[in-house]
Amino acid sequence: MTSLPLLSESVFKQSVDALPLVSVDLCVTDAAGNLLLGKRNNAPARHWWFTPGARIRKNESIAQALARVMVDELALPVECAAHATLMGAWDHFYPDSAFDAGISTHYVNLPHWLRLTDEQVAAMQLPQGAGEQHGSWQWLPLAQAARDSAVHEYVQVYARWLLERL
Repeated sequence: MTSLPLLSESVFKQSVDALPLVSVDLCVTDAAGNLLLGKRNNAPARHWWFTPGARIRKNESIAQALARVMVDELALPVECAAHATLMGAWDHFYPDSAFDAGISTHYVNLPHWLRLTDEQVAAMQLPQGAGEQHGSWQWLPLAQAARDSAVHEYVQVYARWLLERL
């Protein structure tokens, strides 16, 4: 599979302004039913507790995008991607974007659920800091994540979806 060069920032900014983006989110739960959330450093959804995720790149399959999030954001083995369950296809609308507070973002989001064992959770190495997508991390019980005002409304919906299945 050949990969295309990344778009220039100006072309990508125009694309975000004109088109929906396709993304994956990863709803990671531990054996006790807690949901992993990161405090977002970047727009959209800056300063909200959110699940790890990413845009799907051109010529990248959904499975490859999930594997990239697992490896890059959570330091999980790429094999974990095979155990993620698609939760559906959901629209996410934001009033801002990574480029400009005046440009809205529309994601067609494909969230996946991944339940980890205690051993897998212990092996995770969660990146933190200003240069990362998330500045800090926490595990929240699903019932709390479903109603906590610091958790983004889209993640609250994920938590309710997961509560119905656990």
